[in-house]
Amino acid sequence: VAWFTTVNETGHAFAAFSSDSGRSWGQPIPLDDAGSLGQVGIVLLDDGSAAATWVEFANQQAQLKVRRVDASGARSAATNVTPVGVRPTGVPRVARMGDELLFAWTESAAPQGDATEGVLQMKTAAARVPRATAVR
Repeated sequence: VAWFTTVNETGHAFAAFSSDSGRSWGQPIPLDDAGSLGQVGIVLLDDGSAAATWVEFANQQAQLKVRRVDASGARSAATNVTPVGVRPTGVPRVARMGDELLFAWTESAAPQGDATEGVLQMKTAAARVPRATAVR
């Protein structure tokens, strides 16, 4: 499972694993390195690890990010998938197809206050499943 929470006005994304159908959970694994805007997603991989996604704001840009995590707490390096709107209107969804991750979400086509505000665009992106390089 992946989730978003705010502590002292800073957002963070986490993941955790369960080996008993959700009756108990392992320790929370931080996804972001500095802070998150939320919009989390997760997909299990064949080896029992997971590809987890979140949106992070850095360098004046919101980025959809992904990293591989496993139940031991090992994490791959975070990978930038694509820039996204600061306030996407839909949570990016992730699905796996072989060694690729496919992402889809909606964003407003125009800035707030523009005549076309509220018109939605479907956005998509793809990325390779991150390698299992351990970073704690």
